[in-house]
Amino acid sequence: MGTHPYLLLGATLVLMAILAGISIIDFRRLVIPDGLNLALAAIGLGFHMATHPAGVPAQILLAAAMFATVWLVRRGHFVMTGRIGLGLGDVKMLAAAACWISPLRLPVLLFIASASALLFIAGQVVTVGPAAARARVPFGPFIAAGLGCTWALEQFSGLNMGLV
Repeated sequence: MGTHPYLLLGATLVLMAILAGISIIDFRRLVIPDGLNLALAAIGLGFHMATHPAGVPAQILLAAAMFATVWLVRRGHFVMTGRIGLGLGDVKMLAAAACWISPLRLPVLLFIASASALLFIAGQVVTVGPAAARARVPFGPFIAAGLGCTWALEQFSGLNMGLV
């Protein structure tokens, strides 16, 4: 079943607005509001409900698996270091992001988010100095970049495999 172009455009614009809001708030306050994460998940599932209703249960399972996996990584890091390296808002955002894309695209999202965060930190170290490497950095904007790019790849470049 083909996606109506106006539905796709509307979903994309709403996605970009939510991602921009998350990015701005996370950069300013180092927090991702639960309301924005909930909106991200709900609208992603709503889009799939309108376009591929049979795949919605799998999308929900994928989001739950993403939440559990990333939470375990967060917990493991805390147990090993005694420091929280990934905020709970980031964990929730990754789960909400999983409501938007195919399971095969999650590694792409994670690669883009991680690589862009590392490049940002490297740029901070070069411009500010080595102390910038120890500064707290919001990960939400980089997850947003990863989701936005992955969504664009999946929807607008013919890489939508229709698995979910």
